[in-house]
Amino acid sequence: MDTQDITRDIAGIVDDPALSKSQKIDKLESMRENARAEMRAASESAMVDDNRIGDELKHLDEALDRLGSEKRSIEDGGGATL
Repeated sequence: MDTQDITRDIAGIVDDPALSKSQKIDKLESMRENARAEMRAASESAMVDDNRIGDELKHLDEALDRLGSEKRSIEDGGGATL
């Protein structure tokens, strides 16, 4: 996914008045988990642009912080993080 696409998708979720704060956080967390999985796969292949994925994760983390999310992936605290 293009970084512009992810920022548009994030903004669409954050700005959606039909979603509760909890629903927004859940959707962004799901996107974050997918990006982390893609980054893990990228670390095993030279064919994937992991810089782009890192940018996506940064945008997702920033949006989650703005929403006041305290959730973090279990991987973020472990020794086997990226």
